[in-house]
Amino acid sequence: MGTDERVRVYEQTYTAGMVGETIRPGGVALTDRALAVCKLPSGARVLDIGCGPAASVEHLRDAHGFDVIGLDPSALLLRAGHQRDGTLPLLQARGETLPLASEQIDAVLTECSLSVMRDMDRALAEFWRVLRPDGYLILSDVYARNPDGVAALRLLPIDSCLSGATLQQDVIAHVQAHDFAIRLWEDHTAALKSFMAQLIWAQGSLQQFWCRATASADPTDIQTAIARSKPGYYLLIAQKTAP
Repeated sequence: MGTDERVRVYEQTYTAGMVGETIRPGGVALTDRALAVCKLPSGARVLDIGCGPAASVEHLRDAHGFDVIGLDPSALLLRAGHQRDGTLPLLQARGETLPLASEQIDAVLTECSLSVMRDMDRALAEFWRVLRPDGYLILSDVYARNPDGVAALRLLPIDSCLSGATLQQDVIAHVQAHDFAIRLWEDHTAALKSFMAQLIWAQGSLQQFWCRATASADPTDIQTAIARSKPGYYLLIAQKTAP
């Protein structure tokens, strides 16, 4: 199955109205936790990569006064963002090819999105390029806590932060390899459990969720692969350093 044929679970989750506007664990509360650490001033330029229907873009602009741009490859989700507020600055693009000049951004924010990107290293190189010196990289995403479960995740025919999850040490190694200095790693697995509980509440069971989200794989196989990986959720904050 080609990449473009894979089921985009995040689109299915949003259009079915399963988990609200942010389509990720932690919502804007986790975003605000990261911003409290970074202490960005009002007017800072923030790039939200994988912004989805732009709930966080709107929050970053209205609650924090940032000069924010939202970017997502999904035309469906960006349309939802423009329906939310036609004045929101949203671009359709992938994290691996950012349509921005170098050293223009104070903080890159990517929440439950890096694990869905086709080329993590190319994306991280792009994040580094557009950030100003000492600019912040804010990542929150799913990670695998069982090394033996990662290979099975890669075989799933879905685009999801769960299928793209990797190990903590691998995430950190990739970030550091692109001249970012790690400032914070926090485990927020409780937010992932809460998110999954929302799905169960909305669908009756995870089995029903996967049946609705994709018809291209056995939902039992998906659940088994995910459970074996023992997924967790993290917040990582890093700063751009000189190469």
